[in-house]
Amino acid sequence: MNTYYWGFWFALTFLSRVPGPYLKRLDPEVQQAAMWFYPVVGAILGLVLVTLVTLCFSYNPQASVLLVGALVLALWVYFTGAMHLDGVADTADAWVGGLGDHARTLEIMKDPRVGAMAVAAMLVVLLVKFAAITALLTQTQDNTGLLLGGLVLIPMLARAGIIGLMATTPYVRPHGMVSTTQSAATKSKVTVMTIILALLAVWMLQEKALMILLVWFALLVAYRAALNKRLGGYTGDTLGAGVEFQETVLLVALAL
Repeated sequence: MNTYYWGFWFALTFLSRVPGPYLKRLDPEVQQAAMWFYPVVGAILGLVLVTLVTLCFSYNPQASVLLVGALVLALWVYFTGAMHLDGVADTADAWVGGLGDHARTLEIMKDPRVGAMAVAAMLVVLLVKFAAITALLTQTQDNTGLLLGGLVLIPMLARAGIIGLMATTPYVRPHGMVSTTQSAATKSKVTVMTIILALLAVWMLQEKALMILLVWFALLVAYRAALNKRLGGYTGDTLGAGVEFQETVLLVALAL
């Protein structure tokens, strides 16, 4: 139990800016146990976002959807510390600058400097995400399930999705931030998380659940294939980018 206690706090402080207690244990067992709580961190993020939306429209039922959408996106970025956006930037730079070369692509990912493609990729992700959030807010005035599905379920799916990538794709660096947790990403763990999330999707989204789950699965399959073809596996940066890509595409699919 102690391992899972510290695992929860490790997951929360690693994937967000939420302060937590001093981690008295930070060994491989704790980091591996933390993986169970990745979707939980997504749920916490979602509930914070839903609370913000509720407060805004409670204060002013006629509040601008664009303004509320901007506040939601700002809080979303702040909560995660822009960590996943950093993955988008590094992955975009390397994908373009690597010119199809495996070694060069990995080398560029380690470069702390960002290029034009990195900036463009982050702007596109943020712009599309903002548009999808505002469209979703417009549609959820009388549909709480849709709001919960968009702002709670999707962050959970995105964080479970990277565990699926880790469980089915090799890690390409001999040493790195993810190396100690690679063994904890098991297919049985992914199966349990997928079943739970599928049930939540049916509860929150009802008839839209199947569509969202199919889009999620297709996106992960396509992204995994691209990673294997280009890099021979994944890196920490591509996992971060994967979170943003999943959230953005799923928000768009739901809003459309």
